[in-house]
Amino acid sequence: MVVAVPVALALTDRHLAGASPALVLSTTAGSLAVSAVALQPLLARGRRIARHQILGSVALLLVLVHVAALFAEAPDDAWFALSPDGPTRARMALIATIALFGVVALGSLRKRLPLGAGTWRVLHAYLAVVVIGLGIGHAVLTDGALDGAGTAVLVSLGALGLLGVPAAHLVRTRRARERAPAD
Repeated sequence: MVVAVPVALALTDRHLAGASPALVLSTTAGSLAVSAVALQPLLARGRRIARHQILGSVALLLVLVHVAALFAEAPDDAWFALSPDGPTRARMALIATIALFGVVALGSLRKRLPLGAGTWRVLHAYLAVVVIGLGIGHAVLTDGALDGAGTAVLVSLGALGLLGVPAAHLVRTRRARERAPAD
């Protein structure tokens, strides 16, 4: 249900009336990515780590499809958006995307990295907050298919995701302490 709301709002918005297939694909992928990113912390706090990892990879793939479709739509505009002179919303998206690569890499390489469990959790949670905060900020600031009612949905998803990060962190930390041998 959470996934359907942003996509339904975006695809039924007048902004996409007569839009190119690339813009529709970009908007759909971006809307799905917003939901995936917001749901991530909810899966991390439970015993659904495999789903959490899969959804993280799916979120990254959706972001890459979103960006690729924007390049297909208007390559010059997409390159400008990625430049230091690009709009704030584009720089927010770029930083969120880099942080998302970091989150996915941390998740994939968890066992191989020379980090303690607590350090890994804090770093992973920090990058997740960057992804959610800047990703939702990007979506709110971008004029388009998620204006109006979509803004309220985006802010709600952002709040859900941001509140889910410390909740997930606390649950995972408590579980780790319970598993640790008593002194």
